[in-house]
Amino acid sequence: MTTTSTTNATILYIDDDSDDCLILRSSMEDAGNKARLICASDGEEAMQYLNAVPAASLPNLIVLDINMPRWDGRRTLSYLKSQPHLAGIPVVVFSTSDNKTDKEFFAQLGAASYFKKPYKYDEYITIVNNFNRYMKAS
Repeated sequence: MTTTSTTNATILYIDDDSDDCLILRSSMEDAGNKARLICASDGEEAMQYLNAVPAASLPNLIVLDINMPRWDGRRTLSYLKSQPHLAGIPVVVFSTSDNKTDKEFFAQLGAASYFKKPYKYDEYITIVNNFNRYMKAS
């Protein structure tokens, strides 16, 4: 898959597990995805970042975990969709949960998609390649 459209793109990954951020970064590199990856440890940290950057520097995609301390994925997505300057950023949920109720809840809140975190590294690359479909144009 060609990823030249992601050269100037930014992805904000919100997850409390720093190892997951490293795996996502590595799989993006291996997939040829040139987007810049910014990691936040929970929704509160992500909101501080999003509210501090100029509108032109907002991410093209937000990848969101569900279970985190302070602001979990539910609270974070609710907040994102309630803020006019953030509501248009596509959000992809990326969680270990395969619960149908979780998937329905996040779809109703406006998540662009829902991916279960894979166990195999090759599956990460497949998911990363799907991110391009959801990226907001810069």
